[in-house]
Amino acid sequence: MPSIGRNEPCPCGSGKKYKNCHGPIDAEQATAQRKIKQAPDTLLPKLMDALDRFGLELPAALNRFWNGSYHVQDIKELDQHEDRGSERFLTWFAFDAQNEAGQTPVQRLTADPEGLALTDAETQVLSHWSRVRLQPYEVVAVRKGHGLQVRTLFGDELLDLEDHKAAKRVELGEVLITHLVPAGDTQYVAGAAAQLTPDTIAQLHEFAAVHLQDMRRSQPDATYADLIQSRSHIFNHFVMALPREQQEAGKLDELVAMTRAALNVTAEQIGFGSAETERSVPAVASGAPAAADGSSDDVAEIDADNDANVGTGVGDTTQTFETGGLPHPKTSRAEASSVPQYQGQDD
Repeated sequence: MPSIGRNEPCPCGSGKKYKNCHGPIDAEQATAQRKIKQAPDTLLPKLMDALDRFGLELPAALNRFWNGSYHVQDIKELDQHEDRGSERFLTWFAFDAQNEAGQTPVQRLTADPEGLALTDAETQVLSHWSRVRLQPYEVVAVRKGHGLQVRTLFGDELLDLEDHKAAKRVELGEVLITHLVPAGDTQYVAGAAAQLTPDTIAQLHEFAAVHLQDMRRSQPDATYADLIQSRSHIFNHFVMALPREQQEAGKLDELVAMTRAALNVTAEQIGFGSAETERSVPAVASGAPAAADGSSDDVAEIDADNDANVGTGVGDTTQTFETGGLPHPKTSRAEASSVPQYQGQDD
């Protein structure tokens, strides 16, 4: 919409000058929208600082996120093994880790924000973050210098992602495994953004399908949305198994096979190796056999080759980027980004 001069007639038809009619109203709304879009820059650090309230939940959550590879005593050295590993974990802990009542730290802070000293804009933005989870997104449009449009990999929701610099290095068809937080009419990356090449999509679909099939043993009507809400940590397990070198290219297939074996789910049950598509997972009749360890939602986690999970090597499968910064070289491990800073323009 073209800008309207202050002394021009107001478009509402009142006959008044714009500055004496809708001009102040429009200016106030523009200021409010700007504050909303800037809110993630200040809100995310406040949430991270408040996580010490939930310290007793940290050990079990850390073990779950890292698939048993690290424990609470390793947290001080975590960044030595996983690039920005502590930040990656804390972002997931804030948005995804649930207590016995099924509430995440973000949900509990939303309900009781005392001590956070939130602005009105931050309070409004936080109210929309309760269901944010770590999940994969497929890049469906790249607007160089402006941003991206992504689609939820296990759904058809299209989201506009405002990250001018990321748009310069993300390619069409790639997959981002990250937290996207809404602010106004757009989304921003919070924490890590693992950037996977398109050739990992089939295995990612199969890996998620195995977990969904297991989940449907106790919740026959469970969907991918339910899987993401309760088991988002599996996507970090997938990233951990990404090959570091060409000769390790079979590690994703190995992860899927190990997961299927531990959860006692066959390829036929999830529709792989048949005429059904990757996205199709049939419902499970009640009374289906239990998982190998007798668990359902509290599934047996797959302990991938821990030696392969330490360090960062050069590969062709994935890279991670720091929003607003320079791209990292392509690696097989997630190197978490810092909390994104709202820039408003590409600088």
